[in-house]
Amino acid sequence: MKNRSRIDLTEGPIFKTLIRLAVPVTIAMVMFTVYLMVDLYFVGRLGPAAVAALSISGNAFFIHLGFSTILGTGAMVLIAQAFGRKDYDYAATVFKQSIVLALIVGVIEAATGLMIAPAYIKYFGGSGKSLEWGIQYFRIFVISFLFMILLYTIGNCYRGMGNTKTPMIIMLQANLMNIVLDPVLIFGWLGLPPLGVRGAALASVISQLYALAIYGYLIFIKGAHIDLKGKWQLSFSVIRKSLFIGIPSGLNHFLLAANLLITFRVIGEYGTAALASVGIGFRIQQAIYIPVIAVASAMAAIVGQNIGANKYKRISGTFARAWSVSMAFMLVCSIICQAFPEYLIGIFSKNIDVIRYGVIYLRIFSLGFVMVGTIMVFNAVFQGLGKTYPSLIGAVVDNALFAGLVFTLPVYFSWGIQSVWWIKLITAVIEVIVVALWLKAELRRTRLRMFGAVQTAG
Repeated sequence: MKNRSRIDLTEGPIFKTLIRLAVPVTIAMVMFTVYLMVDLYFVGRLGPAAVAALSISGNAFFIHLGFSTILGTGAMVLIAQAFGRKDYDYAATVFKQSIVLALIVGVIEAATGLMIAPAYIKYFGGSGKSLEWGIQYFRIFVISFLFMILLYTIGNCYRGMGNTKTPMIIMLQANLMNIVLDPVLIFGWLGLPPLGVRGAALASVISQLYALAIYGYLIFIKGAHIDLKGKWQLSFSVIRKSLFIGIPSGLNHFLLAANLLITFRVIGEYGTAALASVGIGFRIQQAIYIPVIAVASAMAAIVGQNIGANKYKRISGTFARAWSVSMAFMLVCSIICQAFPEYLIGIFSKNIDVIRYGVIYLRIFSLGFVMVGTIMVFNAVFQGLGKTYPSLIGAVVDNALFAGLVFTLPVYFSWGIQSVWWIKLITAVIEVIVVALWLKAELRRTRLRMFGAVQTAG
C-alpha cells in the first residue's frame, strides 16, 4: 500500500517543486542567523570577556560542521536516489545507518572537547576572565555537538525524502525556544540562578533536545515517510557509500575555513580597520548567499531522486531553472553592492577607514557573486549525482592558486589591498571553469547511461 506521506520529486512542475523545497530552507537559515545574533547580543551584555569566550569556542564549530556535512550529505544523496527508485527499504537502511554513525561521531566529538577544553581555550588566546568563562561555556557547548550532528543528519535525511518543511518547523520552534531561554538562564530571570555564559550554552542544549524529541516522535511513534523498524546494526557497505559521497563535501568545507584563515592572515597586514571591513563584508555575503544555498540544497534532492528514477530531462530541467533563479538573484545583489557599498558597510560601522576598505571589498567581490552562485549550483548537481569529488578538486585548485598568488604577488609588486580581492576573483573564475567542464562531461555520461537503460528496458 502506498504511503501517502511520501513526497515524490520525480513528478510535477519542476519550478514549483524547486521553490516549494527552497523556501523552508531559506526560512530556517534566516531564523538560525537571527538566533546567532540574539545569542551574541545577550552574551554581549556580560562584557567583552564573555564575547571573547563565545568567539574562541565558535572556532570549534567549523570543525564540527565539517563532520556534520560529511554525514548529512551522504545520507541525503543515498536516500534521495533510493526514493527515486522507489526502494524505500534501502532508504530506511541508510536513515538508520546515518543516525548510528552520527551518534558515534557525536560522542567522540563531545568526549574529545571535554578533555581538551582548558588547553583549547588557552591556545586560542583565552586569558583571565575569558579563559575561565571560555572553559565554562566550551564544556557545555561541546556536549551539544552530539545533538547538533544528530539534528543535521536527520534534517538531511528528510531533505533526501523531499521534505524540507518538517525540519524548518522543528528548527523554528527550537530556535525560538533558544532565544527565549537565553536571557532567562544567562541573567537568572524567573527566580533562577544567573548562569552567565553557561546559560547561553545550556539554552542551546535544551532547545536541541526539544528538537530531537519532536523528531523521535515523528520517526518512531507517528511514522514518517519510511519504516525504521528492524535491526539497527552497522552496515559497512552503506556507510562506505555514504562516506564516499560525504567526505569530499566535508573536506570542501574545511578548505573554505582554510581560505578564510589565509585571507584574515593577509588582510591583517593592512590593520584593524581592514580586518573589520572583511568581517562586515563577509556577513553581508552570508546574508546574500542564503537564498542561493537554499535553492541549491533543494536542487540536490530533486536531482538525487531523478537519478534514481532515470529521468534525465527532469535533472537537466531542474539544473537550468535553479541556475537561472540563482543567477538572476546574484545579479540583482551585485548591482545593489555596486551602487550602495558605503551604505551597506555603514550599517555596521561608522569608522571612515572601515567604510573605505569595505567599499573596496564589496565593489570587487560583488563582481564574483554570479560565479559563487554558479559554483553552489554546480556543486549541488554533483551532490545529487552522488559524485562530490569534482567539487573538491575544483576547490583545491582555487585554494592552492589563491594561497600561492596572495602570498607572493601583492608583496612583490607592492600592490594594495584591492589586489587580494582581484586574486580571489580570478581564482574563483578558474574554479568555475574546472567544475563546469567536469560537470558538462558528467551530465553527458549520465544522459547516455540513462538513454541506454531506457533502450535496454524497452
